[in-house]
Amino acid sequence: MWKLLLTFSLLCWTSEGSVTCRNENNGEVDWYILYKMPKTNTLQGLENLYIDPDEMKTAMKTINDPQGVLANTLKPLFKPVDTMPPNFGFISYSDQPPSGTASQNFGHSKGVLLVDKSGTGIWLLHSTPKFPCAKDENSFWPSTGVKNAQTFICVTFRYEQFDKIGKHLQYIRAFPFDHRIPGDFHTELLDVVNKVHVPPDDHFQELNSNKRVNFYSIAKKIQGPDYGGDLYVTISQRVSSDLLVQTWGCQAGRDKSFCRKNKFKVENIKMIETSLSQWKNTQDHSKWCVAKDPQNNWVCVADVNRAQSQYTRHGGALCINDKRIKDIFKNLAKESEDCQNRSLLDILDVLNLRNFLNILNPDCDP
Repeated sequence: MWKLLLTFSLLCWTSEGSVTCRNENNGEVDWYILYKMPKTNTLQGLENLYIDPDEMKTAMKTINDPQGVLANTLKPLFKPVDTMPPNFGFISYSDQPPSGTASQNFGHSKGVLLVDKSGTGIWLLHSTPKFPCAKDENSFWPSTGVKNAQTFICVTFRYEQFDKIGKHLQYIRAFPFDHRIPGDFHTELLDVVNKVHVPPDDHFQELNSNKRVNFYSIAKKIQGPDYGGDLYVTISQRVSSDLLVQTWGCQAGRDKSFCRKNKFKVENIKMIETSLSQWKNTQDHSKWCVAKDPQNNWVCVADVNRAQSQYTRHGGALCINDKRIKDIFKNLAKESEDCQNRSLLDILDVLNLRNFLNILNPDCDP
């Protein structure tokens, strides 16, 4: 009788479809990007821009909807652990987990892996603290995730790609706050949950999605005379282009744009604009960058900020070289701190007033 029940259980798992990224209709997609809006006078802080291989639109369902994009994608995670099939594993990692704390020795990184050893899995890289806050589709979204804008990128990969993804998580010293990885899975995934660290290699690692789209992971080094632990300076040199970069505008010790002579520039974005609204970087906790060069189509969704305190911490990004996605993100950048108009900021730095003014910014938490 128990064999019949086990067979039925596995058939029910299969009937729900593969472990893949899913849209708001629960359809399988190769990849998607979500840009959650901040809470403003006109936005409730749960609206989101949805991008996948076929479309870009304002999602019909909110980010916390139990039948929305994230809930549909993470559904295998919401099952009780003892009912999960033997070929399924997961890792939830975050430097700001739902409960407890992670040592500063771990990377400033957040994400979820769901893996079916017999088929496919997903890597969901995001910027939201305390997410997901429970293995429950009705309560997975933290209340603290409403205020600021956030980004998510989900990619469906075949199982054989997860040894590389596991290696990346070791490079960035991801902190696994919840996990279930069977003993016969990739050694690299087992090493992640056992907190094994591997020194990072700051070169692109190619990853092929389930539909053979090329993505590239990169992990920064935290020392070096050229890059100084700045992920985005590292990326700019690797892609041979100036970058526009969005990171948390209220970060203590936030760095000014990188404008060193004979180096590719990294310019901080000051204002974001979508069809729904516009907002300042002080309302945006997302981390991403896009190439400025018209002939260069790199876009990266990342996990660290441009701040001195984070240059000594591990972190990385997932990137794609795609003109359509590049144009979308470049058009989101309404205003930037360009290198030609930085004199006032330089004066504030000399007077040691810039961080003081950031603290007084009414958009930032005290």
